[in-house]
Amino acid sequence: MSLLTNWLESLSYELDISESCTRKISPLSTCSACMDECPDEAIIFEDGKILIDDKRCSSCGVCITACPVQAVKGQSPSRKVIQKYLLLEQNSPLPAIMELLYYHKKGIRFIHQHALNADLVDRISQVNEILGAMQLEQLQATNQIVLEEKEQPRLSRRDFFAKLSSDSKKTVLSSVTPVKWRFNENNFKPSALFKDWSFYKVRISEDECTLCEGCFNVCPPGIFSLGEKELILNENQCIGCNLCMDICGTSAIKVELKINQAPPVSYNLHQNTCTQCKSGFHAWEESDCCHVCSTTEKPNFFL
Repeated sequence: MSLLTNWLESLSYELDISESCTRKISPLSTCSACMDECPDEAIIFEDGKILIDDKRCSSCGVCITACPVQAVKGQSPSRKVIQKYLLLEQNSPLPAIMELLYYHKKGIRFIHQHALNADLVDRISQVNEILGAMQLEQLQATNQIVLEEKEQPRLSRRDFFAKLSSDSKKTVLSSVTPVKWRFNENNFKPSALFKDWSFYKVRISEDECTLCEGCFNVCPPGIFSLGEKELILNENQCIGCNLCMDICGTSAIKVELKINQAPPVSYNLHQNTCTQCKSGFHAWEESDCCHVCSTTEKPNFFL
């Protein structure tokens, strides 16, 4: 295959769902974020597999910004921005919550649409609840644009041609470089956008949890840190995928949306040794029998 053919193929792509998708990590996952947001209903769950129907998919990119684990690889929706305005056409796909928070972080304060859609207004309201909890300036829905007049800097002849050359290079790079170089799914992590804030509260019921460590091992961002005598929950890394709740056999974990600046949560543990299987294990209290041995039915040789 020629270099030209390879280059031409690199300019286009089809959306792909990577192995980091919680549906691929565990069949118990109930995450449906991408399916719920897809305006084309192109993402389906069939025969235990999550798939993208290429015939329906318009490559709008909304699923990329909606996925809590950034499992959909691609480019986010192409949007028009001018000063503090995000400009949406009437047929533009509805921005996901994290996409609007991303633009807020970039300085956007107004979401413009000629005829404001009720779904858009409701979505902005959801985002403003989050921004309000962080005491940040809120977004405004509007059908008008009032631009600020900015004094244009005076450029010398040399600076003018240098800027012209730089702008031309940016234009070329944005259109002829391989699309995969411009994939940006990692821009929409809450922990990356607002490092000092936790978006979720994670709680473990000591009465229900058996410390089987299943959720610790599958948690995509790895919020659980298990030490010798303590369990630490780094809530500011939680992305709300709910995989820990989905796989917990005793319903011991609860995850809820709650904006906060609380420090990591710490639980005290005991390091014990099982008298039956001789293995070490963690428990909430001192114990001489691990959960596996205590729940394994012992054979009755007298029957």
